[in-house]
Amino acid sequence: MKEKIKQKLDAARAGLLATLEGLDDAGWSATVYAEGDSWSVADLVGHLADAEWGMTRLVQQIQQGGQGAPPDFDLERWNARAVARAREKTPAGVLAQMAENRANLLALIDTLQEEDWPKQGRHGGGHILSIEQIVRMVAVHEKGHTADIRRALDANQAPS
Repeated sequence: MKEKIKQKLDAARAGLLATLEGLDDAGWSATVYAEGDSWSVADLVGHLADAEWGMTRLVQQIQQGGQGAPPDFDLERWNARAVARAREKTPAGVLAQMAENRANLLALIDTLQEEDWPKQGRHGGGHILSIEQIVRMVAVHEKGHTADIRRALDANQAPS
């Protein structure tokens, strides 16, 4: 199971990095989400970096017998703060943080035993998930937002 999950994580990251490769300032500034608090490509990549960091910590906590996020956890507020912090970094800084976070997640996966994978805790979104579901969610989350970034970049390149 570990190797299959690692392959999914690797594929998701490769897709994201291929999408971001060669972006200029205008590309990093392209709007991905315009509703509510507008998020640019850079904002969304910062969100992904923070989300992986958070989900890695969540898995560690659940592995050690914790319950996960508190019932009153406010994911929207968390995400808004994470994006605000990421705006203080350059794209290269955020990508470096993503690489470090991924290395930490992969190292954590290597420590997981068969009995750890079904352990459950509360995800920040409020759902009770197993460690396996949370780790798989990292890849799914990254792939979903990569598709959103691609759509935004394609829309910005379309002739008016």
